[in-house]
Amino acid sequence: MPRLSVIVTSYNIESYLDQCLGTIVGQTLRDIEIIVVDDGSTDSTPQIIEEWAARDDRIVPVLLAENTIGGVASAANAGMDRATGDYVGFADGDDVYDVRMFELLLGAALDHDADLAMCQYELLDDTDGSVGPPADADRWGELHGDVFDLDIAARKQFLRFVAVPWRKIYRRSLLEDNAIRFPVGDYFYEDNPFHWFTLLNANRVALVREVLCQHRVARLGQTMGAADERLFKIFQHHDTILQWLVANDLDREYRANLLAWAMSQMEWISSRTPPELRQTLFAILRNLFGQHDPMTVRRALDEGSKGTRARALVEAITADDLDQFNAILDRPSASASLVDKTLHHLRTSGVKETGRITAKYAYNSLRRTAPSAVKAMRRVGRSSGTDVSNQDLMFAIMVLERRLEELEQGLHPDAPQWDREERAGR
Repeated sequence: MPRLSVIVTSYNIESYLDQCLGTIVGQTLRDIEIIVVDDGSTDSTPQIIEEWAARDDRIVPVLLAENTIGGVASAANAGMDRATGDYVGFADGDDVYDVRMFELLLGAALDHDADLAMCQYELLDDTDGSVGPPADADRWGELHGDVFDLDIAARKQFLRFVAVPWRKIYRRSLLEDNAIRFPVGDYFYEDNPFHWFTLLNANRVALVREVLCQHRVARLGQTMGAADERLFKIFQHHDTILQWLVANDLDREYRANLLAWAMSQMEWISSRTPPELRQTLFAILRNLFGQHDPMTVRRALDEGSKGTRARALVEAITADDLDQFNAILDRPSASASLVDKTLHHLRTSGVKETGRITAKYAYNSLRRTAPSAVKAMRRVGRSSGTDVSNQDLMFAIMVLERRLEELEQGLHPDAPQWDREERAGR
């Protein structure tokens, strides 16, 4: 029996699969089985898998006859059904992995008898090859220690991390004993329920603080490129997770956290929704919020550190006011601006607003939310013979924040009174 089963999922990625499999086959941890599952590709991906399997007997090809409705969920589940290792890890077939990754993760898990081990990752932009930190990069600074027993507080803390499974390994008995699989359906982002199911069943999580994988983004055909009604399907996962929480008598503790997660999806999806689809989105959200009482909604807003725009949207939804919902999405908003996104990351990074926000935090947050803006600022500086430092960027952010707060008071006179009071007392 191998120590680790690595499940590689693929679909029409002939241009990327060789690089990915090279980093998996080259892992310093040799005692692994590599289960490569193809979800009915129509390009040369299956042939590439078979060629690799002919060269390395650790590779187990699983070639599905046609593309499944479950997509990556069906492929990952097929891999888990075949896995025999003590632990299970995942890999996206178009991503790139440090050859030490699985050895380091397995070592951390074994050293601490942990059901889960997790490392850091970075985003690899397929358009220009640049790399940058993911949305939860700053959350690592909140974690003091390298192993956490998963009590309620710790579970809530880790639930706020990006749900992706390919920077983690899982004890296989955790998955089998609790019948944990990715939900299969006509939707995307199935890693979200899997994230909840595993964290709420695991005993402890071990951390490897190194960046050990690069996740490719902005690739043609990738799910994140979609900006239409298909994105609304992510809200189905709210119901899946809520039903699971109720069935396992966990909804009292985690209901507000689940709703805060749904609010986060609402924020970015509503900003991408064209006017002709807003009524459809509103109906979905109205049904979703209707499953929670007002106290849970308020707790979710507070625990999720939601800003003015999100709170106004929630107020419109819970009041069943489509006109107000549309009006909020129509008007310019400081909370949808570059600076508000930056400040949101600062506020959720563990740095207290009453304390000193360093230039490093400001720069890293700005670089993550809008790397092109940072590059533009530096180009302007170079053209004028001036070196734009991190401190310069921080000063610019502080000035813009003050100006945008003033503008927002005028743009949002109908913001909830308790929200205006919260901002005034910040």
